[in-house]
This record gives sequence, structure tokens and C-alpha cells, in this order.
Amino acid sequence: MTEKTIDLFGFGIAAVDDLIEVPYFPPPGGKLEVISRCRQGGGLCATALVAAARLGLKCVYGGFLGRNELSEFTRETFRREGVGFVEDMTYPEAEPFHSFILMDRGTGERTIFYSRQKAVEPNPRNIRADLIAVSRALFVDHLGPEGTIQACKVARKFGIPIIADIESVNESAVREVINLTDHLIVSIRLALELTGCDHAESTVISLAQNRACTVVTDGPRGCWYIDAQDPHVKHLPAFEVDVVDTTGCGDVFHGAYAAALLSGMSISESIRFAAAAAAIKATRPGGQLGIPDRAAVEQFLRDHSGKIVGRE
Repeated sequence: MTEKTIDLFGFGIAAVDDLIEVPYFPPPGGKLEVISRCRQGGGLCATALVAAARLGLKCVYGGFLGRNELSEFTRETFRREGVGFVEDMTYPEAEPFHSFILMDRGTGERTIFYSRQKAVEPNPRNIRADLIAVSRALFVDHLGPEGTIQACKVARKFGIPIIADIESVNESAVREVINLTDHLIVSIRLALELTGCDHAESTVISLAQNRACTVVTDGPRGCWYIDAQDPHVKHLPAFEVDVVDTTGCGDVFHGAYAAALLSGMSISESIRFAAAAAAIKATRPGGQLGIPDRAAVEQFLRDHSGKIVGRE
């Protein structure tokens, strides 16, 4: 057997987020004073890896970073968080996504404007099969689905579970990524789009496809899920917190789920752990600033021990 030296290897979207906080969203043509602004790391894959690392996993990012300001900011973020990254100057012009996030202090909701002009997508020629082989789990998103399919096939070859964060299916190959995923966690919006169903429970059933776990999240309404050991749809209500910013909550959920799963928790325990981590993050601005450590999540769960996973 190949020695596992990485807990979670991931590639996909890394971003630099410029956050702009306003008291409310102005109408078109309006003018409004900014409350605060700051820069943080972001992106589906990168944020999930940062969350998993903060919760105790050894994580490595396999995407491409170049020689420029945004790439250096991303490297420094990874160094600070203990996330490894691949130094490959095949694409020196590569940049992470660059996002401008408008946050409504009143509701905690946000609007994201992003650019991906210089992001280098994974493709079948630049997949690091050697790093996948020495990992305990593979994390992917919807960036570069042809390359992601190849990575998933490598993971399958080595018996490595695949955890996916999919936000868009604008390319047909993304559906193949979904088919290859062992642990699929998607929003209710995407679940409805993928299945054509009209409510959360039916989308979970439709997406399950004998995979290890399927989760459909629906913000303040909690999440619905099925795991391979139990054919019943289960519902976990959302934890009640004072929401400041929902940016990155889904990404944190994915990373925390991976951390819990790889630490030996059951599916139900992992989902509850992930929901708690995402709830804590929602109380802080930005996609990564508010990610909790394991002690904070465990204390939060003790404080909310009365919440029970209901079966439907």
C-alpha cells in the first residue's frame, strides 16, 4: 500500500477576495458610504483546504499560482494556515480568481463580482497523480472538469474517496465529475437544477446514486442527506447564530466535513460538525477569517447538544 503523507489533496478555485461592507444594498444608481474593506483569501477549493487545515488536517493545494501580486497573496495565506502548495512555474502568468464581495451588514448576505481571466484550469496533462496517490482523500470543485475527471479516476484507482464542491454545471463534463464523487455536498439551488425535483428531500434521493454520502444544503433551513448505510433521508436543522456574512459558509462546510470524516466520525457526526463550523464562520466577515479551530467547533456543539438530527 502507498504511504499516505497528505490528508486532503485538492485543486480547483483559489481566489483573492476584496470585501466591501455596506449598511445595505443601494438601489441602482445609488450612492453609499463603505463601512469597511479588507482583503482575504477565498475560493471553493482553497477555503475548504484552509478550513480542513485549521481543523487539524495536513492539506496540500495542487492548483497553479504564478509570479504576481495575487498569487503571492495566496501563497502567504496558505503558509500562514499551514496548507502546502505545489511550486510549479509552468504557468508563471497564472493568477487565482479575483473577487470583489459586496456585503450587506443588515442581512449578512453578499453579492460577488469575480474575474477568472488568468486562472489556469486543471487538465488531464497537468494532474499530479503522484500526490493524489499519497493522499487520504481528494477534494475537487467544478474548475477544469476534464482535468478533474482524470484526477477522480486516479483517486478511484487508488481507492481514495472523492469529496466535491460543485456550484455550476455550465459544462457537460461537470456531470461526470458528479458521477465520480463519493461525498457530494451541493446547495439546494444546484440540486433543483440537476434533478428537476421540486423539494430538497427528493433531490437528495435523486442524487444519491449509491455514493457514500449526498448532502443538499439550504442555508437557514439546514440540510438534508443520505448516507450509504441508511436509505432514509435525514434532516439537520440549521444552528441559530447572529449572521454577519455568509461568504464561504459552503466552502467551510466542505472542509469541515472532510476533517471530521478523516478523523473517524460517522457521516451524521461529520455533517453536524460541518454545519457547526459553517455556522461559526457566518458570525465573522469574509470567507476565511471566521473559520473556527476544532476546539471552537467542539465547544459550539456542546452548547447546542439539544439539537437532534430528525429523520424524514
